Amino acid sequence: MTAAFQVEAPSLPAALAPMMAERRWLVWKWEPDPKSGKPTKVPYRAGAPDRRAASDSPATWGDFAGAARAVAEGNADGIGYALMGSEIAAFDLDDCRDPATGRIDRWALDLIERAGSYVEVTVSGSGLRILGRAGGDHIHRNQAVPNSDGARLETYRRAKRFIVVTGNVLEEASGELADIDTLIDEMVSSLDASAKAEKERQRAERDREQRQQRTQNSAGYDHWFERSEGLPRELEKLIRYGAPETERSDQFHHVVGWLKDRGWSAGEIEVKLAAHPDGIAEKYQGRLWREVERSFGKTDGPRERAQFGERREARHGGARQAEPPQPIELHWHGEADPNADRAWLIRHLVFETGKGLVAGQWGAGKTFGVLDMSGSVMTGEPFAGRKVMRTGGVLFIAPEGAFEIPVRLRGVVEGKLRGASMARAAAGGSPIDPDNLPFVWIEECPPLTKAGSLDRLIATAKTAAAEMDRRFGVPIVLVVIDTVAAGAGFEDENSASETQKVMDAMGALSRETGAFVLGVDHFGKVSETGTRGSSAKEAAADVVLAMLATRSEAGEISNTRMAVRKVRGARSGYEIPYNLEVVTLGVDQDDEPVTTCIVTWQTQAEQAPQPTKAKERWPQSLRVFRTALSTVLIDDGKDAWPFGSEGPKVLAARVSALRDEFCRAYPVSGETAEKQADAKRKGFARALKAAMDRGLIATREIGGVDHVWQVPDGQE
Repeated sequence: MTAAFQVEAPSLPAALAPMMAERRWLVWKWEPDPKSGKPTKVPYRAGAPDRRAASDSPATWGDFAGAARAVAEGNADGIGYALMGSEIAAFDLDDCRDPATGRIDRWALDLIERAGSYVEVTVSGSGLRILGRAGGDHIHRNQAVPNSDGARLETYRRAKRFIVVTGNVLEEASGELADIDTLIDEMVSSLDASAKAEKERQRAERDREQRQQRTQNSAGYDHWFERSEGLPRELEKLIRYGAPETERSDQFHHVVGWLKDRGWSAGEIEVKLAAHPDGIAEKYQGRLWREVERSFGKTDGPRERAQFGERREARHGGARQAEPPQPIELHWHGEADPNADRAWLIRHLVFETGKGLVAGQWGAGKTFGVLDMSGSVMTGEPFAGRKVMRTGGVLFIAPEGAFEIPVRLRGVVEGKLRGASMARAAAGGSPIDPDNLPFVWIEECPPLTKAGSLDRLIATAKTAAAEMDRRFGVPIVLVVIDTVAAGAGFEDENSASETQKVMDAMGALSRETGAFVLGVDHFGKVSETGTRGSSAKEAAADVVLAMLATRSEAGEISNTRMAVRKVRGARSGYEIPYNLEVVTLGVDQDDEPVTTCIVTWQTQAEQAPQPTKAKERWPQSLRVFRTALSTVLIDDGKDAWPFGSEGPKVLAARVSALRDEFCRAYPVSGETAEKQADAKRKGFARALKAAMDRGLIATREIGGVDHVWQVPDGQE
């Protein structure tokens, strides 16, 4: 390595004392990148520098003292701080400083002045890092800085990565960790706007050059004017007068394809449409060429339709001849593998692609069940005891009850996924970030029975898929429509033809996205008849799941279970029982509990006798408390004899340490930090009392300090 890459064991300034007090440290070593061969910083554990660490696995982090000691003893090249879930955020200002002279570029100085926070020089000497406090949403961006000779700004807030900390303070900067939350949002937004403006400028320049080229070629368009006289009346009418707004996009594509089929080039089509700015081209003023070019490239076959009075024809020697029909592909017995397994999203329950329904009675938890399925396909956790075969993102289309999605999804996170994440980390499995899931939703659904709606929905889904890939590197594997009745735009829900249009649209959306499309629907008045409306719904579906319950006259729900009514070509006609369990997420501004429900499945494995009763004894509502207790017993626990030397020995931890760990993990809402802290304290007090009342824990003063330990099974 060059001299610029040598790092001494750090002695950090006082400004970083809040960071030094946290257990978020790791060390790193220079190692060659397997692909490029260039040196890269590989993270290792502070307390065991021969073992790899991960910036998204808290179990692999350690304290500052251990990290500094590993560097001082020559076992690592530097220290790092894990940002995931932290209140510390950072800007990385790349290539903004001359290592030899210390001169800093103007754009970097401006940002440092706006931040008013701690700044240090990076390992290479050619960059700077601004550290500050921030509590906003997850951001992990790498953006170009305009007018900076290629410099880039990296922004990290609650990101799943670690930052190198050098302690090489930039003296002219502030000596404290300031709040940089607002500045982060402003910079990301500003640089996005600059990048968009630059793309538009480049696109406009390309359009200008292409238009200039087409103008130069316009001398060869004389034959076009002659052909314009012979266009079909319906085509000419569309060009001159346009189409209804709901059909405009589809008809524009139709017109371009029709003219292309008649032998017109893309440039000729643009000139023709531009001559009638109030016609079909009205919507595309200023970008007509791009839209013509896009439609021209997408259509590769004749577009003339029977309803416009013309048949598909091909020109040959000046005479019109009908195209021969194309045969359908034939498949022969013996060519395909009869043992090949179906492609499953959830094994033996939901296919990788296709369309299905989750229907049921009001109050039986249909949406809770679908969100539980979403959590499973995002993380790979089993669903209803079934193995998830394909993981990825979820697009949730919520024309009904969209305001409930955030709190219900948070219930899945706190009630299930956060505990699963910690269990995986402890076992060294693939990480789950329960605070940053590949889940996106929209609050409207174009009516699926109306013309043009499917194109809009497909375009939305593809936009979501592209952003999903950019943010998470995964495809969308599940699309949910909740509910079908709200998204269909039915005039008559009992109409078989309207129902078939909706199911066909769901099938087309699946083909375009490569995801399984699942509609949430209601049962009719009589549950035995199944999904409400036409029987064509269930007939056209590949999968039909029913969330059922027994309801008393007072509205009380019991005997909840999911019936597998249909899985095309696979086993069906059985039920999987489940419970709707209430989860407390915190308190609102009136100090009232914020609650939601999660689905807990009673699969055969869960119903069988278990070697330990721990899962039965600890309710889902105490999951955060139980996880915090397990953590502090490992980190802070010690052998103790709370009832004297003649009494039993227990592994006990300080109640204060348990409170601190619980408060770090317990989610609350509130306008101010004081209100949030107060809500966390009250949440801990409730959880501590509930655990003691259930006989799950015991507490006692030991050596003048309150301690807590877990009560073994059978000693409640």
